[in-house]
Amino acid sequence: MTKPIAKKTLILYVLKMLYQGSSKEKPITITGMTKVINSLDIPCDRRTVSRNVDYLIEFGLPVVKIRGGGCYYDHAKE
Repeated sequence: MTKPIAKKTLILYVLKMLYQGSSKEKPITITGMTKVINSLDIPCDRRTVSRNVDYLIEFGLPVVKIRGGGCYYDHAKE
């Protein structure tokens, strides 16, 4: 039996998806990230994922939210 994933690691999964799987040309949706995280047996809803995206922005990472529920990691601002 594997050890359950700590819920506090959710923000790290959000960051990893944004960093590796998004760009200005191909943003990722909050709903899409929620589905991926839930498929990893980490229960969450889209509000939780959206809140974590906001925390990353507040922390100063170059994450951009766009109209329509999408967001991306802006590698040009690194």
